[in-house]
Amino acid sequence: MTRHLHPLFSNHLLTLGVILTSACSCDPSGEGGDTGVRDSSFDAALDDGSSGDASRDGSTRDARLDTRVSDDAGIEICDGIDNDGNGIIDEVDVGGDGVCDCLLIATLGIPGAHGDGDVFATWLNERSDTGATSLTDQVLTAELLEPFQVIVVQDLRGREYAESEVAALRGWIEAGGGLMTLIGYGDRTERTNVNTLLEPSGLRYGETPILAGSPTVPITTWHTHPVSEEVMEVGVDNGYEVEGSGEVIAEEGEFVVLRGATLGEGKVLVWGDEWITYDSEWTGHPEYQLERFWLNAIKWLTPATECQVPILI
Repeated sequence: MTRHLHPLFSNHLLTLGVILTSACSCDPSGEGGDTGVRDSSFDAALDDGSSGDASRDGSTRDARLDTRVSDDAGIEICDGIDNDGNGIIDEVDVGGDGVCDCLLIATLGIPGAHGDGDVFATWLNERSDTGATSLTDQVLTAELLEPFQVIVVQDLRGREYAESEVAALRGWIEAGGGLMTLIGYGDRTERTNVNTLLEPSGLRYGETPILAGSPTVPITTWHTHPVSEEVMEVGVDNGYEVEGSGEVIAEEGEFVVLRGATLGEGKVLVWGDEWITYDSEWTGHPEYQLERFWLNAIKWLTPATECQVPILI
């Protein structure tokens, strides 16, 4: 799936500021310095939510990329090209932290209001050259979604989505996009709205809140899956069960809290809570493997032939 990179970011969940986003701003040699030239006209187009005038084919990618020039053949850089010929595009991770420097990630909706999320936002921003672009409540179109590889859905309260928007999101996923949803912000319209977007995937959130706890209830049953690798506990508080036909990845007691599914060439990951973005979980629960969980999730959602880097923690 061809992606066009851009550098915008902001916002709580992934100010991820998602994951959580754009081209690498580092010298691929590792010696420091910025070797790229940015097209300011494309930046302006992205500021107003448009996709710019560049077409999707490779011949016009320079109008939409942070162009990098390397004297060394075979060095992978953030340019949408498989420079080293290994079948994977843009697998750049200069810091070796498990987050691809070229990753294009966005958040949809507004940040959660029940807890601070600076620790998570800082974590991602320190590992990605870009952070995440906040789409807030913009109208979903193919042009808006096209640049991104991963989108994380936050609080969708008060926002109904038209059939055309659901179709645009479905088309984006089927073309290779990775969608992750969160839940539990305390309003019935939020669950209704996110379920509307999830409908094409066969996944949904149940009606009854589950696993209320203070502190959070640890999820301890994890099934074999790339997202659960080396994850033993992650907390939930007053979330919703994940229902549908997708693969069960995590559960606690009688409740399924994480499912994954494929849709065309893309993937959908549905998590039954939102506390995984809050400072209290990152700083107050050393027994939780939150960092590894997010690294796994981001990597699994990213297309298999793009931006795949090793997770070494």
